[in-house]
Amino acid sequence: MSRELKQRDELENSYIDERVSYLLPQFEALAPYKITQRKKGTGDLLGWEKLAAIEAKNLKVTYPDESPEAEKTYGTCLRQITALKKGLHKSAKTGLNDKALYHPVLTIITHFGEALSYQFASYKERQNTVYRQQVKERSEPEARIELDLTSYLQRANNLLTRIASGNEEGIDWRDISCALALATGRRMAEVHLSAKFELMGEYEIAFTGQLKGKNRRIDGTSLRNVVFKIPTLLSAKLICFALQWLGDKDKRFPHHEDTERVNRRWSKVLSEAAKDWAIIPDMTYHKFRGAYLRASIVNAGVDPFDYIAYASSILGDDDESTIRTYQRFVIKPGTLTRI
Repeated sequence: MSRELKQRDELENSYIDERVSYLLPQFEALAPYKITQRKKGTGDLLGWEKLAAIEAKNLKVTYPDESPEAEKTYGTCLRQITALKKGLHKSAKTGLNDKALYHPVLTIITHFGEALSYQFASYKERQNTVYRQQVKERSEPEARIELDLTSYLQRANNLLTRIASGNEEGIDWRDISCALALATGRRMAEVHLSAKFELMGEYEIAFTGQLKGKNRRIDGTSLRNVVFKIPTLLSAKLICFALQWLGDKDKRFPHHEDTERVNRRWSKVLSEAAKDWAIIPDMTYHKFRGAYLRASIVNAGVDPFDYIAYASSILGDDDESTIRTYQRFVIKPGTLTRI
């Protein structure tokens, strides 16, 4: 398979593509009718209510949850529902035969999406309950994990220093990504798509491109455009250069692209690369964020158990329960937290 074809396959979500190609014409056919007919159907046309029920069954068959009934969350189905809503909205912009029906179709998509999500509401609530319980358990003193970042910061610093000096021999771009995640605490999709870094100080950058909760607004500005002044664990100059380096190596998508493209293209390989940075047991890319936060708390002299406001200011999260998931990490006394 050619590199171009392989990359195209990696970017596809074939289930969503197939469902969008089926559902969008159905919604366009319903659009000229009255509200009740759109919902209940008319003639041979199924309404959005029935289409949502059918879609829910399709999802459960395609992505079954083998857990006991009382423990089912249908996590993959929930993720695909989100992807389906995005796919329908995106395709409606260019895929309609009659452009005048765009807004009625969007209304149908909204109702369809709400009805589909309702079919999985109990599973979503169970998923949230499990998550909250995990947060509580991981925050208990006996569950805390001591972190020694010394060797990992040294490794990251060496990698970024080498590429900045033009010595790229043997450098794996995935390690540069991991180094940036550790030194800045940014998410995978931020590093590889949305993030913009601007030098502010020796260990400070201005970051824009915040994801998660991106529908929030701060002082009237959408979260993705809000500037966060964040500390870094390595030289800010090296970090700004490294982000540009990833872009030059074609390892970043344009800012306007769908963040799901990052997950489909690079999530698997970056998750594997993160395992080699075994800062934390069962290391994942996202756990760099927790290591970054705990090191930043030490560097800033913030009370390690009264840190929520500070954490929110540098992570951009406004959900206290999400921030508290990092409470289980503590920095080993006497170890490096910045180079």
